[in-house]
Amino acid sequence: MLIPDNKKKTICDILYENLTFLCNHLYAKMHDDLLIGTEHSRKIIPDCTTPSRGFTIEETNLSQSEKSDIIITDPKFGMFSLFKYHVTRGYKNEKLKEKNAFYCSHVFSLLAALPIIIFIAQWSIYIAMVANEIDGYDGNICPNVSDWKKKLIMFGASAVYFVRSFFLWDNLTDRTRLQKLTPTIDILVMIDTFQEFGFNLFVYVANLWIIFKEDNLYDMVLNCVAMEFLMNLDNEFEEMYFKYLPESADDIYDNVFVSYTENQLNIKEKKKSICFRFISAAAYIPFKLLTISLMLFPILCFTMMIYSPLCK
Repeated sequence: MLIPDNKKKTICDILYENLTFLCNHLYAKMHDDLLIGTEHSRKIIPDCTTPSRGFTIEETNLSQSEKSDIIITDPKFGMFSLFKYHVTRGYKNEKLKEKNAFYCSHVFSLLAALPIIIFIAQWSIYIAMVANEIDGYDGNICPNVSDWKKKLIMFGASAVYFVRSFFLWDNLTDRTRLQKLTPTIDILVMIDTFQEFGFNLFVYVANLWIIFKEDNLYDMVLNCVAMEFLMNLDNEFEEMYFKYLPESADDIYDNVFVSYTENQLNIKEKKKSICFRFISAAAYIPFKLLTISLMLFPILCFTMMIYSPLCK
């Protein structure tokens, strides 16, 4: 069978090329540094365009909203990095004084550690919900007692997560591209990065299990919505924070974020510290396990599409 194009490639050729591209990408990702994003500095396959030096050049004339978007979508700038900003720069309240305004979200982000409270709240609710489901679990892995409506919802949820799993992986790839970024030179950045990708993965997996175990149709839907809300709490906090004080985004982007080249130089200098080398070595295995888990997540979702309707 032939596909009509200029080169008359067969289905087998197309499958081979796409699978080769995939395997090379996975190989590059496994040898990539999740914090630095070196994957994008090398060609994935010979046919790819040679990476230019453009990704190391700082973008100019960005608006406040564009800077806010870059900060919010940077997986390495999370609740701990935002709190660190308040400890190191935000405490001066320079942006508030320039606007002649007082915003509680800014001041109490330092005084009451609001970003840290959000982080603790996310994990507290998550642990409580999972523990509650564990307490009520009877150990039956395939009860097969639900009616067709609940099985259909379970199939639909698994199918949605199967589709989302590919975007979750693309999110990992796109949000570690080499742009102006958070300096990756301390443990707080590592925690934020793991929180961004790891917590989302934990929520998705837990949600599949909770929906599978839940017997009430409406509770299945509500639990799913609750988990989605829980997963986005930190990003929503950042969005609300920069909505009221977008000038902070200017300050963070201009004075905290660095270019890829500057980040590499900072890391090279930081590697002279034994403590930094120890922390980097300790984080190596967890980050690799996270990458492998994100690779395997689509397989889990596809398996649940078949298993859950049969056994729920």
